[in-house]
Amino acid sequence: METPKHLPVMLSPALGPAVVIGGGAVALRKVQGLVEAGFEVTVIAPEIDSAFQGLAGVRQTLEPFRPGHLHGAALVFACTDRREVNAEVGRLACEAGIPVLVVDAAGESTFTSPAVARKGGMILAVGTGGSDPGRARDVRDQLADAFASATAACPSRREGGCDA
Repeated sequence: METPKHLPVMLSPALGPAVVIGGGAVALRKVQGLVEAGFEVTVIAPEIDSAFQGLAGVRQTLEPFRPGHLHGAALVFACTDRREVNAEVGRLACEAGIPVLVVDAAGESTFTSPAVARKGGMILAVGTGGSDPGRARDVRDQLADAFASATAACPSRREGGCDA
């Protein structure tokens, strides 16, 4: 299996707001990750799952996608269950120079989002470049316990480093 050709980076919320097109389970997972990272998020869909209620910093727009929805976005996630909508969102974001993740077509995306674990002031990210997100989640889950133990056993280098 070939290693994906991607540059792993960690984006700061200072980049700007994220727009998520779609209101279902996949969109919810993306929004939860964005909120956890501190991003302002706008979710746009004709119907939005009630699980989005109460997520801090999330605005909801109950309407079908329109090209103007991308205005001001720093990141875009196309997460609908409609191929044609995701393709349009991806195309328009690319044309506007906005990084976009198209959940049902990695080849139309300009970035992917890894499976993430956060513990002890550290972030563990496992990705496959969009080719097998389920595998990335499985590997992340396998590593999570060891990651938690390692972060507890190794304090920050500013605090004296790891004794192990």
